[in-house]
Amino acid sequence: MRATREDTRPVEGFLQLLLYPLIKLFDAVQSGMRGHWPTERRMRALAFSPRARAARAAERERIQGLVDALGAVEGVEHLLTQVSDHCVRPSALGLFRTTSDGRALMVCRMYARAYFVIREDITAVLPRIAAADVAEWSPSAQRPSAGGTVEHALRWYREGGRTPEGWAMDSPELFSRGARLHWERPGVSIHDPVRPFSVVDDPCHVLERTPPDADPAQLLREARAEGKGVVLELVLGADGRDHATYHVVPRGGFAGRGRR
Repeated sequence: MRATREDTRPVEGFLQLLLYPLIKLFDAVQSGMRGHWPTERRMRALAFSPRARAARAAERERIQGLVDALGAVEGVEHLLTQVSDHCVRPSALGLFRTTSDGRALMVCRMYARAYFVIREDITAVLPRIAAADVAEWSPSAQRPSAGGTVEHALRWYREGGRTPEGWAMDSPELFSRGARLHWERPGVSIHDPVRPFSVVDDPCHVLERTPPDADPAQLLREARAEGKGVVLELVLGADGRDHATYHVVPRGGFAGRGRR
């Protein structure tokens, strides 16, 4: 028996009555936060303060160091690096978070991905990556069989991706607190780099690409030409995330002067 519109009206009315105080509270939170959020002018000042500039430079240096170290490994050729750097205001839900990012007045984050190609067997290149100390590769989970290390990746290839019991093994990728490296293999491909959207007159959002005039999709197509190249993607973040928060401006003591 199907419920009619008239049957559901009492339930809808009850839900609206129940949610109304929460909606009003959320609106009040947003209004209160807007009063303390910095203006666009103040945002630019905060994003380019000496402290923010120093933190940004340090994160870029870390990223470039990892890219250079991997690109210097014999058999690994760098194709492209894309970096998205932006400073944003918090969302209204930030008031209910306990992390420093959620309770911040402004957060600056950097998203970076670098692409490489190898033209030989990956199992021949992995030991060289390990010897080069590109990063401190470690298991991605607290399990004896967890992936994330060169040893696990080599074992994955030796055993065909299956344990002796027939279970699927963790993917053969390398993991560290500041980076994750994965690559193409049968049935698994690397997506083309996301084409950056244009941000007009927004100095708090910077998009950079190396080389600057490269066509990402074309670079990867040429690298894969005739099936002779395997594309690798290095995701540069922090603590397992795909980004690094490099600068945070706390709310404490700033709300009263944030509108200047």
